[in-house]
Amino acid sequence: MLKMIEVVGTSDQSWAAAAKAAVERLVAAGEKVHFFVLLEDRGTVKAGKVEFQAIVKVAVET
Repeated sequence: MLKMIEVVGTSDQSWAAAAKAAVERLVAAGEKVHFFVLLEDRGTVKAGKVEFQAIVKVAVET
């Protein structure tokens, strides 16, 4: 069985890198990821630097 969870990834490089970071963080935590969907791209500026943010919905094995 799969469950869907939403996670946010960040990067100072790109939205693609932010999405990848979100999924890789789950894999590193031991989650069995099956697929993911990019829900939203957004960004912010912190201390004068751009931060890319990606909201990703991920299917993980329960």
